[in-house]
Amino acid sequence: MDTLDKICEAEVTDLARRIHAWQERGAIKTPALIRDFRGIGSEKTYRDLRNGNLDGYDCEQQLANYRAVWAEIEARDSRAAEEPVYDDLSAVQSVRLAALRAMRNTGINRVVIVLGGSGIGKSAALQALSLKYGSRVLRIEALEVWGDRPGELLGAILTASGASGLPITASERFARAAEFLRRTRRCLAIDEAHHMGPKCINTIKALVNATPGEFVLFAMATLWHKLEGAAYQEARQISTNRLSERIRLALTNEDVTRYLAHAFPHADATALKAGASLIRPAAENAGNFLFVRDVCEQTRDMISDTEKPTAQVFADAVKAVSGRR
Repeated sequence: MDTLDKICEAEVTDLARRIHAWQERGAIKTPALIRDFRGIGSEKTYRDLRNGNLDGYDCEQQLANYRAVWAEIEARDSRAAEEPVYDDLSAVQSVRLAALRAMRNTGINRVVIVLGGSGIGKSAALQALSLKYGSRVLRIEALEVWGDRPGELLGAILTASGASGLPITASERFARAAEFLRRTRRCLAIDEAHHMGPKCINTIKALVNATPGEFVLFAMATLWHKLEGAAYQEARQISTNRLSERIRLALTNEDVTRYLAHAFPHADATALKAGASLIRPAAENAGNFLFVRDVCEQTRDMISDTEKPTAQVFADAVKAVSGRR
C-alpha cells in the first residue's frame, strides 16, 4: 500500500469515528442516521469504516461520501449553535451561579464539576457562561485523541489563549499556560472533560494550585463516574478539597415548558404544560433537549404560522420524531 492510500484510509476511518461520536452525543439510532445521511452506506459499511477495515471498498469514493456527510453534520451543528441561549433554563442558571460562587473563592476550592447526559444543556450553559463573562472565560474541549497526554491539554489551553509557537515539552507548556492564567484571573471551562485521564486531571490540579482562577469541567455523568473509578486518587484531588461545587443536570417538565414557551411564545400555557409532560419522558432517553428541539421543529411543520400548537399536536410530533430515531 502506497502513502496516498494510507492517508486516504486514515482520513476515512477518522471521519467515520467522528460521525459515530456525533451520533452518540445526539442519541441517534444507526438506522435513522443512515436514512438521514445516504453517504454513510449500510450498517456494515459504517461499522467496517469505523474499525479501519477498508478491504474491498473504493477508498476515494468513501472519502468523498464521508466528507460530504461530515460537512452536512457541521452545517447542522452550526445552525444549532445559532439558536439563542435561554437564561431561564435551570442548567444555565445553576452553572452561572456555581461559577460566580467559585469566582468569589480565594482558596483552592475553585473547581466546578457539571455532570449530565447528552443534550441536557451542558453546551448551552457553557455558551451562556461565555456570553456573560466574555474573554474572562477560556473555553477548550477535551479530546479522546489526547490519550491522557498533559502536553495536549496544555497545548489546547495555549492555543485558546492566542499563543503561537507552542513549546515542545509539556513542562514548558505548563509554565506558559500557568503564566497566562496568572496574568489575570480567568475561568478555564473544559467541555467533554470525561475524555481526560489521571495525568490530565493531575495537570488541572497543578494549575489550580499555581493560578488564581476557576475551573469548570463539563462531562457526561456516566463517563465521568467511570473516570473517577479508574483514577480514584487523582480525581479526589479535584473533587474534594479543590471542589467548589458539583452540579447534576436533569431534564424536568418545568425546563421543557420554558423551552416550549420560547419556541411558541403565543401558545396557551395549558397546552405548553401538557406538551412538556408528553415530551419530557420521551426525551430523557433520546437526546434530552436535542429531542425537544426536534419536536419543536416537527410541530412547526405540522401547523400553520397562525395556529397555536395543542397537546395533540405535540403528541403527534413526539410520535413522529421518536419514529425517526
